[in-house]
Amino acid sequence: MSPVLPPVAPEVTAELVGALSPRLRKRLDAGVAKLSGRPVVVDGDTVRLAVDDDTDLELHAPGGVVTSADAIRCGCLLAPDCLHRAAAASAAPVASVAESDPESAEDAAPDATPDERASAEEPELQEAASAEQLAAARALYDAAAA
Repeated sequence: MSPVLPPVAPEVTAELVGALSPRLRKRLDAGVAKLSGRPVVVDGDTVRLAVDDDTDLELHAPGGVVTSADAIRCGCLLAPDCLHRAAAASAAPVASVAESDPESAEDAAPDATPDERASAEEPELQEAASAEQLAAARALYDAAAA
């Protein structure tokens, strides 16, 4: 995990890892290790990582969080289906739900006092995962099992 890379939403990492071929999934850990020692340049909302002397990887993080797979771009010949994008997403910190979902942060009542929030009716907890969460979990499981 790199402190310089912006947080990446879990579903973005799952999408990129899930798109890898089985051969590339086996090389994911080595790809993450390779990127960990490479130079990083931060320019506003964009973070550039030098994969090698000729190839750069860009993570575009408006609001400080990468929220889509298209926001991670690689300049290699295999892009967008390359190992570098999935390795960068895997090496980056995982964004929390509040970070990756700005709408939920807006829904929270910032003016309410703790007592008012506690007295508000609590929504029922949902025991089942959403289809998107299940797909993300399956992709991560498949990548780990490879």
